[in-house]
Amino acid sequence: MNRMSVVSTVVLSAGAMAGPVVFSASGSDPAAVQGAVDAFRAAISNGGGFNAPNTGPFVNGRREINWDAPALDAFQSPALMPNDFFNNNNKRGATFSTPDGTGFLVSKRVNDATGLFGDIEPAYNTSFQSFSPLRLFAVAGGVVCDTVFSVPTSPGQAATVNGFGAIFTDVDATDSTRIEFYAEGGALLRNVLVPASPDGGLSFLGVHFPDGERVERVRIFSGNTALGAGVIDGPGRDVVAMDDFFYGEPQPIPAPGAAALLAVGLFAGTRRRR
Repeated sequence: MNRMSVVSTVVLSAGAMAGPVVFSASGSDPAAVQGAVDAFRAAISNGGGFNAPNTGPFVNGRREINWDAPALDAFQSPALMPNDFFNNNNKRGATFSTPDGTGFLVSKRVNDATGLFGDIEPAYNTSFQSFSPLRLFAVAGGVVCDTVFSVPTSPGQAATVNGFGAIFTDVDATDSTRIEFYAEGGALLRNVLVPASPDGGLSFLGVHFPDGERVERVRIFSGNTALGAGVIDGPGRDVVAMDDFFYGEPQPIPAPGAAALLAVGLFAGTRRRR
């Protein structure tokens, strides 16, 4: 069986702190990427573990989205999933938006020819596979997905994470799929390509920021061609779907002015002690 698996570490220039740690793997089946996924889970959990939906807040641990929540049955393909389902309906601290699509799709929770987006294009049911059966995730009418974070038990409280990763299926081109990581304020922290897999295989990419950098938003480019009837891979065309998302426990962003007030208090305390 054709398999490849890579876990790589990125180090910044000499004299700088260690940079973001990149975990990536690809192969023909879930076993080919499982080791990289588990290593990434451990890294972003910071000594914690899996934090279930609608619980918390927590200081450590991680959140995961596998798209298999039974409540998504009401929104499965061809319907659109609410952008805030995993912020309000099923609280995991993630909200989605798309600049080039019309919304988001989750495949049917069945193991037949209509699953894995076979209802959109029958060929997808054999060209795609899932990492955690049975559902997949995709952008409707586009390929770009933005994810922002909030405190899972306080949906209105914006948050940041220490890392994010995702599973992809049927990445054929080495430059079609990537994840961009943005800090609070919009600065680009990292732009990393997702490795290609054997035809119909799985790819994983996760980036952990262990040195205090915090991620407010991630932008995912899943292939270069949107799903559609009759739309299949071909020269210059790579149709990709997604599966599990993994990210560190979202931590609240201080309210505007809070940091300044803290600094003023510390400064005043220092002056009094002189």
